Amino acid sequence: MDWKTALPELVTQPKTKLRLGESLAKHTHFGIGGEASAFLEISSVDELIELAEFQQKWNIPVAIIGRGSNLLVSDNGFDGICVKLINDLAKLVIQGNQVLVGAGLSLPHLSKTMSRNGLSGLEFALGIPGAVGGALIMNAGAWGSSFGDLVSDVTVMYDTGEITKLARHEAGFEYRRSGLDKYFCIIEASLTLESGDVDTITEKMQKLFKQKTDTQPFVEENAGCMFKNPAGDSAGRLIDSCGLKGHRIGGAEVSTIHGNFILNVDNSTAQDVLDLVAYIQKEVREKTGIYLHTEVKKLGFDE
Repeated sequence: MDWKTALPELVTQPKTKLRLGESLAKHTHFGIGGEASAFLEISSVDELIELAEFQQKWNIPVAIIGRGSNLLVSDNGFDGICVKLINDLAKLVIQGNQVLVGAGLSLPHLSKTMSRNGLSGLEFALGIPGAVGGALIMNAGAWGSSFGDLVSDVTVMYDTGEITKLARHEAGFEYRRSGLDKYFCIIEASLTLESGDVDTITEKMQKLFKQKTDTQPFVEENAGCMFKNPAGDSAGRLIDSCGLKGHRIGGAEVSTIHGNFILNVDNSTAQDVLDLVAYIQKEVREKTGIYLHTEVKKLGFDE
């Protein structure tokens, strides 16, 4: 028996789904990428534990991809199991100003729900299309706010299936990164928000969302900001100053609205994107002396 034959034994919950040879292009905001050997939508912690044990037994790569909003997948796909967390792993429980949120829950849904409940702190998250798990790993943020600032603790799973709870200071939150990517999976997080007026919070949330849609590409396929902002500067400004807006390689193009976004404008391949990233990095370094580091995660590549 090989691992693909054994994998269906993990599917014990009605809402859990397994698909083999699944195209990852339809599971990423970039709309780019080959097939995953297997794609699992997991709905319970017990199944997640079984998956960790399965990975140990069969030595198969596993990638939790969330909503695929910050991900570039190889044209060759991913020879392993891609996982999306649903149902019990995307829960939301509110007790006063304390919020327990599953790693699979989308940030826009979380932001809007907090607004309706008069809880402030997540207004910036409406315009970030990812899931909570990815927001924790990347310490996602906008307009001077970061997700990690709201965290009280994070529950994670080791690749052995063991579960532990980390206090905020143990999560290693920094600018657009954390130490949480070393764990097999994030299960949930506890957040502490501020109580406030529903109308005031909603107005702020909608204002920030409008700023985002006015200044960033929001309809075209992309993976969000491609590069991290260097200290004291903006990657978008640097790219713009080098005259790179609108520059295109294959089906990938630098947005004419915001230079830190690469768009899939014409059936772009992952290689088109990588070639454009390398060109941007070369041009910016030659003209400004600054090297831009990528923020978007990659999956299925050899490196």
